[in-house]
Formats: sequence, C-alpha cells, structure tokens
Amino acid sequence: MMREQKGRVILTVALAILAWAGASQAETICDVQEYDAMGVSPLEGDVVTVRGVVTLEPGVFQPLYTSFYMEWEGCGINIFNFAPNIVTATVGDTIDVTGTVTEYQSSTTGAGSTTEIEMSSWSMVGTGDGEFEPTYLNLKVLGAEENEGRLCRTIGVVREENLPYDIYIEQPWSGAEIQVYRANELLDIGGFDVGDTIDVTGVIMQYDRTAPFFDGYELSPRYQSDMMLAVPPPPPEPEFWPNAALRVPSHVFRPDVNEVIPIAYLAPDESDVTMKIFDLQGRVVRTLTDTEYTGYSSVPEFYKDDFFVQGTNGWDGRDDLRRLVPAGAYICRLEVEDGDGQVSVSTAPIVVGIELKD
Repeated sequence: MMREQKGRVILTVALAILAWAGASQAETICDVQEYDAMGVSPLEGDVVTVRGVVTLEPGVFQPLYTSFYMEWEGCGINIFNFAPNIVTATVGDTIDVTGTVTEYQSSTTGAGSTTEIEMSSWSMVGTGDGEFEPTYLNLKVLGAEENEGRLCRTIGVVREENLPYDIYIEQPWSGAEIQVYRANELLDIGGFDVGDTIDVTGVIMQYDRTAPFFDGYELSPRYQSDMMLAVPPPPPEPEFWPNAALRVPSHVFRPDVNEVIPIAYLAPDESDVTMKIFDLQGRVVRTLTDTEYTGYSSVPEFYKDDFFVQGTNGWDGRDDLRRLVPAGAYICRLEVEDGDGQVSVSTAPIVVGIELKD
C-alpha cells in the first residue's frame, strides 16, 4: 500500500514538473504580437519566454510600476509588473523575459487593447551602449497593429494642440495623422506651434475603446530629445522644380484581380493639380485628382518620398462610374498650374491587362 502511494506521489510530481516545464514556451516578440481578427494576440494567457533589446527603461512611463519596452527583429512589446522597478536593464541591453501574455484594457475607460507580457522573471543576456536606433516610418503606415510596441520615428505637421497632454501631427496632403501623447509626465510637448513640421521619436501605444482593436494608436516620446523641429531642405534642382512630374510603374496591371497601380506626382507649392485618365480616343475615363497641392518645399530632405502624393491611392482600373475599364492602353495626364499661372503637363502610359483564357 505504501509503495503504491509512494508511486502515485512520484508520478504526480513528475507530471507537475513536465507541466511546469512546458508552461513557458520559447517564443519571439513577433510571435506574441501576431493578432487575430479582433486585434488580439493568439498567445493571450500563455506563459512565454522572449528575448529583446530594451528601447525604453523602467520608470519613464510608469514610475510606480515596472513597465518598459523592448524589441527584437522588428517587433516591440511592453513588459509589465506591479512591483516598482525590479528590472535594472537600460536602453540597449539585451535581456530575456518570462511572463504571461496579456491584452491590457483600462478598468476605468475600457481603452486597450495593448499586448503586454506580465513579467514573472528576467535575466541579463548582454549590456548595451545606452542607444537603440528607431525605425523611420511615414505617417501613412505608422498607426498600425504590426507597429504596436515598436520604437519609431516619423515627421509631421502639427495640426492640433491639447496641452499639456497631447498634440496631433499630420500629412496635410494625405490626411494621415497620429496623436503624440505625453506618457512621460516630465515631458513638455508644448514647444511647438500649429503648422510646425516636427521630427518625433517614440513608442507606438494603443488605446482603442471598441473591438476589433485596430485603432487608437499613439506615438509616445520617451525623452525631451525625442521631439525637435525638422529643418527644411533646399529646393530641388531648377530643371525639375518648375514642372509637373509624374511617376507611373511601367508594368501591365490587372484591375480584374483587384490590383491598384500607384500613380505618384510632384508639383510646385500652392499649385492647382488635375490628374485624369484618358483612353486612346482622347475621352476622359477617370478623374483622380483635382485639388490644390501645397507643402513640398517645407519638408526635410529624407521626407521627400512621402510627398509623391497618390491620387485616390492610385488607379484601380475603374472609370468615374466605378466600372472596370476594358483591357488596353490608357494615358495618365497630369496638369499643374502654379501660382504665377504657368501651366505644365506630364503624361505617362498605363496598360491594363486581363487573364487570357485557353
């Protein structure tokens, strides 16, 4: 009887050890930041061990708790523990963290859903140099679920100020914008005026109040040095600047399989821009853009590519009545009238294709 009981105890302990050993899965931060149709991590509730480089040390955003950010292979995550600052790692250090994957939602506002790891233990892998290079993303792609938790850098024009808590920056030509939020209470974000072009580095956070959770993204600077005025570049070369410029890919595109061909253009400041698609008989098929274009000369050099403005996200191969056009050749025509009344025109061919049946 005693042997049987002893055997049961040994078996129970062995199973418990096996269960404990299997509870902590070795995952990557990118695995944790995968998301389902609701914007929630499929690993929610799992215990995982991940490795990352610290991008924001504890005590900056949450002085009363342990809360910091780290990245690995292009994915970022918030690490949290209710105990105050039990991690001594700083920016640039590489560490391993074990904890439970959670989707944070505020108990008072219901805002979320921020993917976090509620830490149970951590260990130092290697010390860094106190720096981490942020990823530059333009505002059109910055506020997205795949960027949650990352340290990113962007440039935008101040549209609105709600001091001392936040400001909004935007791309005036595309309408893309993001809230710059003061998560660090020691930060002064009021040093800029509406209309200023600023360069901002910060962590992408999310406070979305309704499911599915694919909205409510914020860019939160860590330090005062993460926000600065962007210096305007010199104008482009004279032979390029006074004229309309049109860029259209040369390949055949297939609107019948929902392809969209990107059509990019440049124009002088404060000019009237009209972009239309014509068939070979000279008939207007689609009007893509008919508006005033502003702002290119006031944007920093490394931000130029964002000013290749896309008309209606390019052309989807449909006419003004939203019907698919027949296969064949078309002409994209860009007409620009600058502030002095000078008109310049640029054209480019577009070939629409279809699948050939046997």
